[in-house]
Amino acid sequence: MTQSFLESAPMTNPSAPSQTTRRPRPHGSSENDSRMSFGDHLEELRVCLIRAMIGVILGTVVCLIYGNDILAFLCEPLLAVQYANGLTPHLQALSPTAVFTAYLKIGFLSGLILTMPWVIYQLWVFVATGLYSYERRFVKRLIPASMLLFTIGVLFLYYIVLPIVLHFFISFNKNFPLSDITPTGFQQLVLFGGDEPQTVSQERTPMTFPLVTEDPVLPVEGDAWVDVKSRRLMIKTANDTLSVPLERWTQPMAMHSQFAIDYYISFVLMLALAFGIAFETPIVVFFLAWSGIITTATMCRSRRYVLLGMLVISAIMTPPDVISQVLLAGPMYMLFELGILIARLVERKSATNATA
Repeated sequence: MTQSFLESAPMTNPSAPSQTTRRPRPHGSSENDSRMSFGDHLEELRVCLIRAMIGVILGTVVCLIYGNDILAFLCEPLLAVQYANGLTPHLQALSPTAVFTAYLKIGFLSGLILTMPWVIYQLWVFVATGLYSYERRFVKRLIPASMLLFTIGVLFLYYIVLPIVLHFFISFNKNFPLSDITPTGFQQLVLFGGDEPQTVSQERTPMTFPLVTEDPVLPVEGDAWVDVKSRRLMIKTANDTLSVPLERWTQPMAMHSQFAIDYYISFVLMLALAFGIAFETPIVVFFLAWSGIITTATMCRSRRYVLLGMLVISAIMTPPDVISQVLLAGPMYMLFELGILIARLVERKSATNATA
């Protein structure tokens, strides 16, 4: 499959001077082979935009229908990391409209991510209108690769990057212990009028609860137990069973990593969109080299500027934290090198066919 792909992608001679001229047409293709007027280009752009918008709208409707399932899927990495760090796995709604806002974000952003392969396809369709017929046939080979790379980028974020980022920040927040909160002499005077605050007697026998991994089959009123699997204290009442979440005790913490649901949803979905787009880097690099807009030699000489540009792009596309930026810029640069490698292989294949 790779060999047939390389054979169908002739490129300029790598030994030629670094020029940004378009690749010459093969023998037998006319100047007006695939030319369109400016008005036709605008009409094609309008049609592609309408098709892309219709796809996004349909994807948004589908994601709104399955919003609860998508929400559970997006929250799973956070809940798992919270549990692994001894915290109570849950998110918070800090305003009356927080959950509804998060639901709308899930519908639109998830719909955009779901239909992004269709949007990329429409982009390639518009690009193909400005190409010759033989170039158009080759561009069609890039469409499946573009869709696949976007999907890989989203999965890479969800299964690898997101747990790393969440674990880093939750662990970082745990490094701020709660300082001594015993009132000083002046504070006792202000708060308690100079009287000593009451202290709890330490002479009482501590209560004990059975540790179980499953709830009792027929608990009676007043029974209490600790579910070590869910880390909850369970108390049976006359009409119901009450539960209190428990957290792993190491030292008192000044900061608890309990995140707001709307901010977390925006954080995850924007990162997913950024990683999906970033994983299109090798396609962009290969297309630029194949079309003759920028040669591989020029891109190799500009590596430092490319790396700087990727760091800037990562800072714009990710939340304002260094970890997310590095985890996006690193794969982007490796994919840039992969695109150059593929372009060089095609150049060598084209040069070999030319001398044969």
